[in-house]
Amino acid sequence: MQDILGGFNLIFEFFGQHISTMLLIGGFFAGFYFVYWFFVGSPKEGEETAFSLKLMTYLGVLIGVFLVGGGINAWTLVGVKYYTLTCVLAIIVGIALILRPIKDVPWAAIIGVIAGAIVVFISASYLKFMVDGFAGLFGVDPYWILIILFVLILLLTYLAFKLIEDLGRLLGKILSSRPASAVILVLCVVEAILAFFGSSIEALFYL
Repeated sequence: MQDILGGFNLIFEFFGQHISTMLLIGGFFAGFYFVYWFFVGSPKEGEETAFSLKLMTYLGVLIGVFLVGGGINAWTLVGVKYYTLTCVLAIIVGIALILRPIKDVPWAAIIGVIAGAIVVFISASYLKFMVDGFAGLFGVDPYWILIILFVLILLLTYLAFKLIEDLGRLLGKILSSRPASAVILVLCVVEAILAFFGSSIEALFYL
């Protein structure tokens, strides 16, 4: 397990050392909706999403993972100094790329159901004495305790993950918007070029 984690760390360290290049690539993936519209045009209403858009969306998830890992590593690299904006922008764009294809999936509900089912299974299998104890205390069937436990865990988990789900939906809509994707593309390209030369947009505020 440590070898696997060490391998991932080496990969992310490599991307951290080349974060300017990764930011340039990530910016292209994030701004692909604008690039597609500029060269091909807007898809007609009711028309199926183009294969190239689907491909770039799902490849973007992989690029997003590399960007997040590389951005975090770039922030902590010894001997290589990147501006905070460069690292933060890489992480934010990476997260947006990861969340874009899952913006319409009800993750909060799915995770809530799974978490509730796991807790009920553990309670029924390994904590039966506690379930029976609560059932005896309230004078109800143990199955009611398990049902109540499932609903409570479902609601708590749903509320906890709803914010993340809404954030993913928001980021997905932003990246699917031509104006927003164009702004992100330009921002990433400019920041990547400046980072390559050891500078940043952030440095302009110190002039």
